Amino acid sequence: MENNIIMVRGLGFDYGDGWVFHKLDLDIAQGDFVAVIGANGAGKSTLLKMLAHAMPPTIGEIYYYGRPIENFKEWYKIGYVPQNPMKMQRAFPISVEEVVSLGLINSGSLLRSFGTQERRAVEKALYDFQLEELRHRKIGELSGGQQQRVFLARAMVHQPEILLLDEPATGIDTASKIALYAKLKDINREQGVTIVMISHDLELAADAAKSALCIDHGICFRGEVHAALQHHHKHGYFYR
Repeated sequence: MENNIIMVRGLGFDYGDGWVFHKLDLDIAQGDFVAVIGANGAGKSTLLKMLAHAMPPTIGEIYYYGRPIENFKEWYKIGYVPQNPMKMQRAFPISVEEVVSLGLINSGSLLRSFGTQERRAVEKALYDFQLEELRHRKIGELSGGQQQRVFLARAMVHQPEILLLDEPATGIDTASKIALYAKLKDINREQGVTIVMISHDLELAADAAKSALCIDHGICFRGEVHAALQHHHKHGYFYR
């Protein structure tokens, strides 16, 4: 379909001891919100890393806007938040404002002096994610929920068209999770950003996402969220 901005064809990955998943086909339309669900070790993060061009597939192809990922150059259109982005960096002396500003590297803005447009983009991101009062705090001093807002702001500061999120709610309290999913739902509905998100929070994901991909034991099922959840429970998948 013409509005499919991500296409996956025959994708597979093998760490050397068997296929994590094999021959995966996936179409993601502009404006979709896909929750990727399944047991730990199913290959969800592996899939997201391949979509982010952080690791190559064993077989298969990924296309962005109809172009093979190897030839895709417009990475400013993609925002990526990996799993546990603060791991091993808690003592790094960088402020909230500086972390958010780093998101402009994707568009090349930090290769020249910051101009009015870039400063406005940072201010907007700080405002959108309620980080204005935390702007001078060190990132390692923040709570898990606050840190996740910072990294989402960094991913959104250059106004991407696609957002790739690897378990963004890991390690944060229930209230922060609810607020986070509400924000993501707003980003998708109001701003039209296409979201692919790995989630273990099935009820919250079912409310926010428009479709789901259930992946485990080499089986992949894509469909409406509740159908994917039924598939998930039918096969007895669990989280550890």
